[in-house]
Amino acid sequence: MVNKDHLRKGERIQVSSSLMAGSLSGLVARSFTAPMDTVKIRLQVMPETGFLRIVKDVFKKEGIRGFWKGNVPGSAMYVIYGGVQFSSYSLYNSALAESGWGPQVQGLLVGALAGMTSSTVSYPLDVLRTRFAADRRAVFSKLTHSIHEIWTLRGLQGFFKGCLSSMLTISLNSSIMFGTYETVRVYCDNTRGQFGKKQWHHTLDNGASSIGAFLAKLATFPLDTARRRLMISDSASVNRFTPKTEIYERYKGRGIARVGWQILTYEGVFALYRGLPLALLKSIPTTAVSIWSYEAGLRLLVN
Repeated sequence: MVNKDHLRKGERIQVSSSLMAGSLSGLVARSFTAPMDTVKIRLQVMPETGFLRIVKDVFKKEGIRGFWKGNVPGSAMYVIYGGVQFSSYSLYNSALAESGWGPQVQGLLVGALAGMTSSTVSYPLDVLRTRFAADRRAVFSKLTHSIHEIWTLRGLQGFFKGCLSSMLTISLNSSIMFGTYETVRVYCDNTRGQFGKKQWHHTLDNGASSIGAFLAKLATFPLDTARRRLMISDSASVNRFTPKTEIYERYKGRGIARVGWQILTYEGVFALYRGLPLALLKSIPTTAVSIWSYEAGLRLLVN
């Protein structure tokens, strides 16, 4: 028996079922990747500090719990993001089912719309997660204290610092991921008779989500690095996040494009990709686990 693919074009799924399955997929994915996420964020916001040094410092100064800093807002973000992403994907996919576009084009468009929707809804939690994960102090900040600090300094705007760039990043990420996923699956469906049970064909079919995650992350990572730095640039005490505080002085009042240009000018192109190996290591299994748990959840809810 072939399992039904609920992400394919034309599939009509109840938004409530998709929301529940998507939230579950986000929580499951987060549970696998929180430590890698903490180290990745620190690599992005701490210039000239290597992977081993960060891991050693976290373990020595903050203990094993340090790798899970930001786990509360991070888990909440993944649940909300996953639920909204998959439910809005199902909603947009159903609404555009009669559009006449090919499955690849629809996958790109629907993925972008789903990414924009989920990014906007969950963004304040992403700001909090970034600040928690980047905090080098041995003490663990309270969530209410961080919320109060941001609100006092920047108001509601502070919770959406870099949101437009996030929408661009995640929209590109989602459209590339879902578009690639759809393209690979369509190719495998159309060529199944030609190649039969060839192992490489079976591997390609099963690896559609991982291929999509790899290409999406490769294309959008520089934007993500600039966005992470932008998120903490307005903090009252930047030295909590990095000893290179003078770098963040140049980011004051700047937008995402200027921050990216500052990184490129003063640190070089490779600085935009600090943490990329960890991000790839994290995103590929995260996407695979996320889509697998989403499909598994829907099979339990729908069947």
